Amino acid sequence: MSEVITAVYEVSAEDPAGRAAQVAVEQSHELPTELAPGNAVRDSLGHIRSVLRRPGLAALATVDYPVDLAGAELGQLLVLLLGNVSLQDGVRLVDVTLPARLAAALPGPRLGIAGVRALVGEPEGALLATALKPVGMTPQQFAGLAYDIAAGGLHILKEDQGLANQTWAPFAERVPRVAEAVRQANEDTGGRSVYLPCVNGSAAGFSEQVRLARREGAHGVMVLPGVAGFGTLAHAAEVFDGGMVLAHPSFLGGFTASPSHGIAPDVLFGTLLRLAGADATIFPGFGGRFSLSREQCLAIAEAARRPLHGIAPTLPAPGGGMSVDRAPELLDAYGPDTVFLIGADLQRGGNPRRAAERLAAATR
Repeated sequence: MSEVITAVYEVSAEDPAGRAAQVAVEQSHELPTELAPGNAVRDSLGHIRSVLRRPGLAALATVDYPVDLAGAELGQLLVLLLGNVSLQDGVRLVDVTLPARLAAALPGPRLGIAGVRALVGEPEGALLATALKPVGMTPQQFAGLAYDIAAGGLHILKEDQGLANQTWAPFAERVPRVAEAVRQANEDTGGRSVYLPCVNGSAAGFSEQVRLARREGAHGVMVLPGVAGFGTLAHAAEVFDGGMVLAHPSFLGGFTASPSHGIAPDVLFGTLLRLAGADATIFPGFGGRFSLSREQCLAIAEAARRPLHGIAPTLPAPGGGMSVDRAPELLDAYGPDTVFLIGADLQRGGNPRRAAERLAAATR
């Protein structure tokens, strides 16, 4: 067979070989094989490489798809890997291997780890981030919070995923004020903190919001690919040339929550969002208020950073209930090529600047 995309699925079925054969046909032809022209069966049908039964566990089915089925496009690759079968229980995508020429055709991160480190002026240490929240604050309040945290030494200030264009702090009013506050904090302290507003407007207004963010002094944007689409990561990087693109997992949890359906967390948050163009990928860290295990989180970090046909590595960004006190533990677990995202804990006690300074000191 010529070059192939290899997908591994966990298949929960009494007849895993038969179920795997259904997946291969559904994901490639979506037509009974006997009805397809001979050349289509030869050139474009997915083929079962192996089915491994595992007592007490779902079987592992390995399927090879001809590389041309992806059309050298990210969207079609996603359709190929889990399109129709995402509507069926008992099939879970747990691994993907791409040929080099397909990987080269996909967006990948424009900055990656090295580019983000250059942007924030931190060549080797842990990277620290926070979320600006809650919804309901005014632009002036957000600016004040951003100034304090940037002055306290954090590298990345991203907006909360719940911030959009609400009446309390409309996007066009909020972004200039916060960007100016971060710029002033950098000038006052000699820091190089960056500000990433959340871009989750309508499809028609997405590009304009990214352009506004760039024009008003932001340093990149945060995108919700589960809402806006995976392709918006690369589009944001193109519009905001040289800016950081951060992926947030909101609305993607349905893909990873079930042990018998969807996509394994390391494949979704590590591999696929990296291929889509995320410079950093947020995911729910272990020990917080979400349910991913330590093993799953470390697998996400590994998938985001491991060698992949020359594609730049993505920064893993665990978050969700993290605290300043846990910072040394998390640094030891993930290593320094990580964005440590701590939100509410910086606002406890009413002195976010001091809390930011404590976090910076705890991770040196």
